[in-house]
Order: sequence, then structure tokens, then C-alpha cells
Amino acid sequence: MSIDNVEHRISSLKAKLEQKKNERTRAEANLETAEKQLQAVTDKIKALGYEPEQLPAVIEELEKNIETNLAQAEKILAEMEGLTTEQVLEQVV
Repeated sequence: MSIDNVEHRISSLKAKLEQKKNERTRAEANLETAEKQLQAVTDKIKALGYEPEQLPAVIEELEKNIETNLAQAEKILAEMEGLTTEQVLEQVV
């Protein structure tokens, strides 16, 4: 085993260690940013009067309401398609 080989291996290990330190620093910064973003979103959700755990149920309820309203609008539109303009105006007024 030559001195040059050992020095090269040590140098390579130092470079890899430095690279990993840099990656760790970036990962920690990314984690901190993500945690701040999560807190901001959580705060907004709470400001709207919900807990984050409630969101799936709230979203499901909203989707049901949208579907119900769309079906109702489609039904009304289908009923109105056969009417004349005058009949539509009578329905509105």
C-alpha cells in the first residue's frame, strides 16, 4: 500500500464527508422550510374554523354538495329546454 494511495483514499473520504455535510445542511434547511409552510397552512385552516384532521370529511361533504347542486341545475335546465322565452321569464318572475 503506497502513501499516495492512502492519501488519495483519505482525500476522497474527506471530499465525500464534506459533500454529505453539505447535503445534510440543505436537508435541514428544506425541513425547516417545510415545517414553516406546514405551520402556515395549519394556521390558515384553523383560522377558517377547522382542524386539519377534519379536512377529509369537510372536502367529502363539499363534493357531495357540489354533486347535488349540479344534478339539480341539470334537472332545471332539462325542464327549461322545452319552454319558450316567455315561459322561462314567467318561471323566474
